[in-house]
Amino acid sequence: MKTKQLCQSKNSGFALMVTLMVCLVALIVFASILSWAFSNMQVTQQNNQYNMSENAAEAAVERVIGQIDRDFISATISNTTAYTALPTTIDQTSWPIQYVFSDTNGVTGQVSVSISPTTSSSVSLNSQYAGLAGLVQSNDVWATATPVGQRYNVPATVHESVQFAQIPLFQFAIFYNVNLEIDPGQAMTIQGPVFCNQNIWEGSSVCTFNSTVTAAGTNAVQVADPFATAYNGSGTPTFSSTPVNHANQLVMPIGTNNSPGAILGLLNLPPPPYNSLPQCFANSNGIAYPYNGSDLVISNFVCGTNDGNYTPTGTNYIVYFQDQAAETVTPMPYDFFIMTNRTTVPHLYTTNFCSTAFATNLIFAGMSWITNASFYDWREGWGTGSGKRVEAVQIDMGKLNTWLTNQSAPVSGYTYDQQKVLHSSQHIGSVYVYNSVQLTASQLPAVRVMDGAQLPNPAGSAFGFTVATPFPLYVWGNYNSQNGDHSALGQWGTNNATQYTLPAALMGDAITILSTNWQDSYSWSTNSSQCTSGGPNSGSTTVNAAMLEGIVASNPSISGNYSGGVENFLRLLENWNNGPTGTSSKQVLTYNGSIVVLFYSQYATGSWQPTGNYYNPPTRNWAFDLNFKTANKLPPLTPKIRAMIRGNWYAHQ
Repeated sequence: MKTKQLCQSKNSGFALMVTLMVCLVALIVFASILSWAFSNMQVTQQNNQYNMSENAAEAAVERVIGQIDRDFISATISNTTAYTALPTTIDQTSWPIQYVFSDTNGVTGQVSVSISPTTSSSVSLNSQYAGLAGLVQSNDVWATATPVGQRYNVPATVHESVQFAQIPLFQFAIFYNVNLEIDPGQAMTIQGPVFCNQNIWEGSSVCTFNSTVTAAGTNAVQVADPFATAYNGSGTPTFSSTPVNHANQLVMPIGTNNSPGAILGLLNLPPPPYNSLPQCFANSNGIAYPYNGSDLVISNFVCGTNDGNYTPTGTNYIVYFQDQAAETVTPMPYDFFIMTNRTTVPHLYTTNFCSTAFATNLIFAGMSWITNASFYDWREGWGTGSGKRVEAVQIDMGKLNTWLTNQSAPVSGYTYDQQKVLHSSQHIGSVYVYNSVQLTASQLPAVRVMDGAQLPNPAGSAFGFTVATPFPLYVWGNYNSQNGDHSALGQWGTNNATQYTLPAALMGDAITILSTNWQDSYSWSTNSSQCTSGGPNSGSTTVNAAMLEGIVASNPSISGNYSGGVENFLRLLENWNNGPTGTSSKQVLTYNGSIVVLFYSQYATGSWQPTGNYYNPPTRNWAFDLNFKTANKLPPLTPKIRAMIRGNWYAHQ
């Protein structure tokens, strides 16, 4: 019995020991779990605090980038020190945790900012603007945020890099600041990038986009035009990549308001303070207006209004030479006079032809390369039974070139061209025209260029030439289709198509092409017998120039009312459906350039009418001018739009 009891006592002690050991292990494991959980909680809290500090630092960086972007849009970016002091208006009262902000040197209340000079030449752009180039100003901003009064004061530093880019508008094959519609009746291939600050309707199965298509709004790839009730296209176009929706708008060349009404001011006379010296030339805000940027400014006026009742009493011209580098504006001497005996007196030097010295003998004084022109536009007069009479300031580009290069004449533009070269190393290459003829129900003020197959190129300059006006612009015959030795007539769509042309641009309220067969005697009533339908018969024509203009929008309140689309961006008044006898081919309109629409037309407001009315369409051999991808081949006065391009983003402790 005693032996049995001793064995039971030993077993009980062993079990107790095992139990204690198990409990000890459990306690150790539990303590370890508690320790791990506590450590993990600390790490999590520190990570959470770091993430919150990172967000706070990013807020500070974004605040500064916003300041710089605001100034960039206004073309007033200052130096680095103007942005290092963190704005005191950051309100942390609603934040759960308060922060102290500092720069990379630990100085509180500041951030670190690096602003590089704007590049002197175009560089390739990053991100969504790949394939374009522009003048770029690189910026870097660093900010450190440190929490205040927290258990874990974990700071975070954020570094952001951005590019502020000025992008030449004519690098786009098509750029619209209003809704873009396209429905060509024949195959059309767009080779360059397309961008719209509003919405795009692509409703054509014969349209091919070989580059990017981007809308700040949406792309409507469907048959029904959402902007023209009951107007339908032909189907879905072909894209090289998926169209992009909801992109950031690109900021226009003037102001901060992208609305078509605001951008209309680009071609108008500049507002104060940019309408007087020195503001008109002193900075990019002033020089953005073609009126200020042009080398020559043409204005017409009625002599006698302010100069006494002297002859001539008709509409006369005055031309100003603007030397932006010297910040001077000079009235130019006239080189062509008509006397009372109807003889012409070229090269007579005077700047005050309304004086008594000329009153008894002078009928007209002006420039040899500027005349009045009168003809009819039946799109503008549509529905009235006749065309609207166009009263145009006409520029003869061939005579302008003679005026600029004639060294032997006592009065010519050669002296002024040499002054421009001396001050800016560039030749005269632009003209702005303001026509004071009144707009009425039967009369349309306008500008017309003619004899422009070879553009002015003083001393063989390849600088190019730009004509700008706030009024409708008409192009008569071939334009920029040759140089002195070779022809680019009828060439389009290849790298060599425009090798014998100059950089050129035309800017106006609307742009109408008058073919090589056009005659000013044409009118809707007298010429109808010469037409099969749709206006007088045309001749094949080549135009090579970037075009900036307005359009007449589709009217959704009128069923089927269509703007005419991109395919009618160049307005026509003739019957192009008149190929050689015995053939069914059409006359050809060859166009190499860049299509830019920024606003709605204010003068040429007649709506597009379907073919067979006032015109019949040509064979459109249209292409983006690939020269415009090279910075030094862009036309004079090319507008630049502004974009902020985000680069690298870093965060660290």
